[in-house]
Amino acid sequence: MGTSRNRLSFVLAGGVACTLTFAPAIGQQTTTQQTAAQPPVPPAPAVGTSVGRSATGLTVTLDYATTLRYDENLGLEDPSLGSTSRWENTLGIGVVNQTPNSQLTFDLSGLYRYADQPVVGSEADFTDPSVRLSYSRAAANSQFNIRGEYRERDLNFNQSLNDLNQDGVIDAADLAVDRGTRTTSRVGMTWQTGINDPLGFIFSYDRFDQQFQNTTDPNLFDTLRNSYSLTSLLRISPVLTGNVTLRYVDYSAKDTARTDRQTTTLTTGITYEVSPVTTVNAAIGYSQIDETLRAIPLDTDDEGFVASFSWMKTLPNGTATAVIDRTFGTNGDRTSAQIGRTYTLQNGSFGFNAGISHGPFGENTPIADINYTYTMNASQFTASLRRRVGTSNQNVETRETVARLGYDYSINALSSLSFRANFAEQENAGNGPSNRRQRTDFSASYTRAITQDWNMTVGYLHRFKNDAGPGDADGNSVFLTLGRQFTLKP
Repeated sequence: MGTSRNRLSFVLAGGVACTLTFAPAIGQQTTTQQTAAQPPVPPAPAVGTSVGRSATGLTVTLDYATTLRYDENLGLEDPSLGSTSRWENTLGIGVVNQTPNSQLTFDLSGLYRYADQPVVGSEADFTDPSVRLSYSRAAANSQFNIRGEYRERDLNFNQSLNDLNQDGVIDAADLAVDRGTRTTSRVGMTWQTGINDPLGFIFSYDRFDQQFQNTTDPNLFDTLRNSYSLTSLLRISPVLTGNVTLRYVDYSAKDTARTDRQTTTLTTGITYEVSPVTTVNAAIGYSQIDETLRAIPLDTDDEGFVASFSWMKTLPNGTATAVIDRTFGTNGDRTSAQIGRTYTLQNGSFGFNAGISHGPFGENTPIADINYTYTMNASQFTASLRRRVGTSNQNVETRETVARLGYDYSINALSSLSFRANFAEQENAGNGPSNRRQRTDFSASYTRAITQDWNMTVGYLHRFKNDAGPGDADGNSVFLTLGRQFTLKP
């Protein structure tokens, strides 16, 4: 734990890494599969999600929360090793500086934890430092964005299903239950120029570094990915734009095989506005994957073509879409077809993409992304279901299903109730055993304003683990939190 303390001091001193994150489309992986285009999948807004600040000026806030928590089976062991009691104090600062054409945001947080655990005993430390930085600027003919993030998480105390697929890849590490520390850092930027010119360019860079310390699960290994892409846009007419994209991804992992993988993809395509409400995108390209397994040793070179076609139409109450794409990965090609529809409802929204994906081993997998939100006078209900398939970092075709339910109810001006249910399942989709992994959690909480400045939250959490073969376990926990946000400026 001394390492965590030193890193927290470094973060508080101002050390920061930068990042730009990209969201993969359904049935696609950004690491081992390349695609020529991505279908538009507008998700439903999350409950309580901020959509940004429109006012200009500087805003500085300070957040403090203190939590008492009791877990009867924190590590989801079978049988349980015993109960865990902990006291956590979290402090965070947030800075937003907004101007008419730029925005700077900075967030810094960390916590002090005292925990009494089975086997380990009593332990106290500063841990879980997190720092984020982002800056964006828009000019008349260009725009620039840079983002950064550094996070440390004690896996024994952080096993939330909200942190799945941080690197955009479906992987067994997402559902691993283990002790130790996960450290992630990201750095990236996007620069676009020639927005109003006949010829424009978009350059982006993304670096994702993930490291694990003191873990035992073989699925938890260090990875490093550097992604570069350059896109040129040729505006042939007001309704027709051509594009050429070159993308290069350099991936390395300290897994058992000691994998090094370089993926180069070149695509060209067009965007055509058939009418004021209908747009068609088409692209075709070539992808080459060079992989070295240094521990064996083994070198392989694979290549194949990628292509995509998408159609989108704006309707009075939403949009309609259709997408067909072919990707290429280390196991071969994957072809997916989807149709989608979004609806703007009187009291909410509904959207879905649904289709099928044909994998490199001949398997057919249903894929979907469904989001629904319904808002009432004093409450809001949300539901989402996402099923996708792709190639993991260990070259295993993996399908993943994630379902979420949420309900928030405002009792009065001072108190509210909140309920959440999450389900995640992964299993191998290619040859060999399915190796199924399931995680489920349910939480209920009650929040009340006890003074003008302080809020109190009391809650309950149930977690369940169900894997193929032995090892099923569950755990219950209760917690009490007191929190306050201080506005330092303006």
